[in-house]
Amino acid sequence: MIKNYSILIILIIIYFLLKYIIPYWDYIVYPINLMVTFLHEFGHSLFALLTWWSVKSMQINTDGSGYAIIAGWWSSVILIGWYVWSAIFGNILLYIWFKKQKLSQYIIYLLVGLLIFSGIIWFNSIISTLILILLAGILIFISKNKNYNSTVLQFLWITTLLYIIEDFNVWPSSDIAKFWDIFIIIPDFIWMILWLIIVLIITGWNIKKIIRK
Repeated sequence: MIKNYSILIILIIIYFLLKYIIPYWDYIVYPINLMVTFLHEFGHSLFALLTWWSVKSMQINTDGSGYAIIAGWWSSVILIGWYVWSAIFGNILLYIWFKKQKLSQYIIYLLVGLLIFSGIIWFNSIISTLILILLAGILIFISKNKNYNSTVLQFLWITTLLYIIEDFNVWPSSDIAKFWDIFIIIPDFIWMILWLIIVLIITGWNIKKIIRK
């Protein structure tokens, strides 16, 4: 039986081979890009709810961008929610698929529920809702189809997680513009590096637990 660390290494190698060698990579990972955007915006929304804000709507665009419209009073906490939350959620999914596969189906249902909930309750446009429902359908198809095993889903989550980490200079910069108005004393690149370090520490700790015998 292939060890967990061997599977992880193989999946990571495949990811970088596809990204830097195979042409039209952006088209291949288009659904993953949309999933990362959803996790990002859901991170804002989750932290809004946890701090007694209200989420008015969520928008996921066809170009992979997105935003959440939120009303409340503690904006700094909401802005912290994006990048770190999406990386934490990606790590949780990866850990479950490697170590707690009996729970994996329930996590899929949870994620599908969040996608549909966000598209309907936080409705902002028909296009956005259709994207979220389509992502939910893709997850259901992959998890239910007997032609796919857990390795396919493991690759999906490792790709999502790596995609999040590599885009640290995209997601943070898009929110630091707002965050900068609150914590202007500390340079924006310091916040960007700090959040990246936090995510790398979380990911490294998670991988260590995955490959542990």
